[in-house]
This record gives sequence, structure tokens and C-alpha cells, in this order.
Amino acid sequence: MSKHINIKHIAAITVIALMILSGCGLTVRHNPGQMHHKQGPDHRRAYEMKMERNERRIANLRNSQHKEDIYVIEVRHGKMKQQLNNFKGSTKKEWKSFKREFNHDMKGVDKSLKDITKRNKKR
Repeated sequence: MSKHINIKHIAAITVIALMILSGCGLTVRHNPGQMHHKQGPDHRRAYEMKMERNERRIANLRNSQHKEDIYVIEVRHGKMKQQLNNFKGSTKKEWKSFKREFNHDMKGVDKSLKDITKRNKKR
């Protein structure tokens, strides 16, 4: 039994390490400066609202039987939040690139949370 748990922990740590090293797939340059278009701040607030919703979902699932999976999602979510807060793109092209990658990662987190919620309801 303890070997099974240790394997899960090792797998979770490996996934977390790979996500941190890969940066969750975001390859956006961080240039100082302000965004020169109106879409940036509005979209940033929308992302912040989605991130807050996901934080509540993660908190609700934290005590489920899928603790290791939730931990991996929580680390990924935290990395995404940090990237959103640190993004300093100065052009519309940089924002679009960031937005495309961020949307992809956000969909991945949403799907993972939905899958865990479904598995949790089956038990």
C-alpha cells in the first residue's frame, strides 16, 4: 500500500517539475512598457475572475480522494496566475500571443477540474 502512495507522490512531483520547467507552455517575451490598446486591462480582469473561480473549485476539491491531482492543478494554476501578473507586453501582437497560450492553459485547468469533479461524484 505504501509503495502505491509513494508512486503517486513521485508521479505528482514529476508532473509538477515538468510544468515548472516548461513554464506551462507559455513562451511570451516580457518587455517593459504599457499595453497600447484597450483590450489588455479588460481581458486581464476577465482572466482574474476565471482564476478566482478556479481557486474556489480547487479549494472545494482539496479534501477529495484525488489530493495529488488537485495539488498538481493547484501548482499549475499558481504558475498561470504568476504569469498573468508578470506579463508586461507592450504591443497588441504580444498580448494576442500571450492570450492564445493563456487560453489554452486555462482550458487545460478547467478540463482537469471537471474530470476530477466527475470522478469524485462517481464515488
